[in-house]
Amino acid sequence: MITLLIRVNDREMEFCGTIMELLLSVNLNPETCAVLVNGEIVKKNEWESFVLKDGDYVEIVSFVGGG
Repeated sequence: MITLLIRVNDREMEFCGTIMELLLSVNLNPETCAVLVNGEIVKKNEWESFVLKDGDYVEIVSFVGGG
């Protein structure tokens, strides 16, 4: 398996896979996240097929409840 270098929320990491695999690997609940890749929003229905590429910049925003 080839490992790629991507940037996730301003932190470099080695990863090879889809957006969904990335979220699960960093223990985030996909139901409470929004994801942008290189500044473009990626729809949730594309996460399981959207394969990240070397040099991609991924922004993950998690929604939290509170008051």
